Amino acid sequence: MESTAHTRDQRCSYRELISESSRGAGVRRAAQWSAIEAPHRYFGGLCRSDRLLAANEEPPLGSHLVTPRRGFAHHGIYVGRGKVVHYRSVVRHFCRGPVEEVSLAAFARQRAIWVRRQSAPRFDGTEVTRRARSRLGEDRYRLLSNNCEHFCEWCLRDEHRSYQLERLIALPLGLARVCGDAIAGLLLTEDNSGLGHPIRVLRTLPRDRST
Repeated sequence: MESTAHTRDQRCSYRELISESSRGAGVRRAAQWSAIEAPHRYFGGLCRSDRLLAANEEPPLGSHLVTPRRGFAHHGIYVGRGKVVHYRSVVRHFCRGPVEEVSLAAFARQRAIWVRRQSAPRFDGTEVTRRARSRLGEDRYRLLSNNCEHFCEWCLRDEHRSYQLERLIALPLGLARVCGDAIAGLLLTEDNSGLGHPIRVLRTLPRDRST
């Protein structure tokens, strides 16, 4: 019976985990996920390689922290002594704020925190911390061009990128490409059985020049 319950618990989806984290109840349940491989490469702003921060664990200096929100992930840089530098934004009230230094608890807002693994860091933790603090007070938040992930990627690799935004933009583009290929397949058939043949016939008809 106990084995069956354990198996059923392991089957909990990554979506359920993020949902619980967003409600502030996911820290304990998320710990059970740390040994289970996420079924998706990316969901809700989290990557498979992200590591859950254990209770009372201090992140490495200059680490990239990610905490899930409803439908997206919020990013920040750990600068030591329980402090995080991040771009403050409150999506619910459509508010934006400056780059600020806050406690880990204020950054997480009762949600779980993950540490993002850096495969090829350009700077060490001390330099990442210095770069993050050099922008304290900056108040130029833009969702599409200067959001919290743009800020962290600049601190870590001197790159101005938001990967979750790029993935979001790629979804409709990918759908449009698939639809375009399907339409092209209907219009351009080699045996003239598609819609392309009547269209080509119509193009050969003389135009009425009386108007």
